[in-house]
Amino acid sequence: RASIGRLRSAPPFLVSRLWLDRPVARDRPGFLGTSGYGPLDNVSVLERWEGEAARWARRTGGSVLELHAYAVSPDADRAAVQAEALRQAHRVYPETRDARIVDERHEWRADCPMFPVGGYRDRPGVRGPDPAVTVAGDMVRTGLPVALMERAVTSGFLAANAHLERWGVRGQTLWTVPRTGRSPVLR
Repeated sequence: RASIGRLRSAPPFLVSRLWLDRPVARDRPGFLGTSGYGPLDNVSVLERWEGEAARWARRTGGSVLELHAYAVSPDADRAAVQAEALRQAHRVYPETRDARIVDERHEWRADCPMFPVGGYRDRPGVRGPDPAVTVAGDMVRTGLPVALMERAVTSGFLAANAHLERWGVRGQTLWTVPRTGRSPVLR
C-alpha cells in the first residue's frame, strides 16, 4: 500500500485527432515518432490502424491524423501547444498544410503513470499477497518489455491467467521478444 501511495502521474499530455479533407501521402509511415519538432512526439495516420477511421477515410477521401505531445508543462497555454503540434505536423507531413480540417478533437489528460529512475520496485505486480486479487493497468510491473497501453493489455492477460490458473483453466499464452541476448558473452 505504501509503495502504491508513492506512485505519481506524469505531466499532462495532449492527443489531437484531426479529420482532414484529403489523404496524407501514401508513402508516409502510418506511425512516426519524432524528436526536435517542438511538442510533437508522434503522428499516427489512423485510417491505417483503426477500422472506424479507415471507413471514414474511404467514404470521404480524407485522412484521420492523431498527434501526441507528452510531458507538457502544467502551466502551458494549451491552445498554443495544440497549434504548435499542428504546425510541426505540417513540417513532418508537408502535404497536410493544404488540407482543410473537417473536424478536430483535443484531449488533455494527466493520468499517465510516471516512471522515475529507481521507481520500478514501487509499482505493483499483477499478483499480490491475496491470490483472489490481481492488478492490471499501465502502471503495473509485468517483467515483460512493454509500456503504456501494451502494459495495460499485457497485465490484463496476466491477471486473467492468474485467476484461470486458480480455477484449473488454461489461460492465454503471451509471446514476447527474447529477454536475454543471443550470445552468452553479451548476456
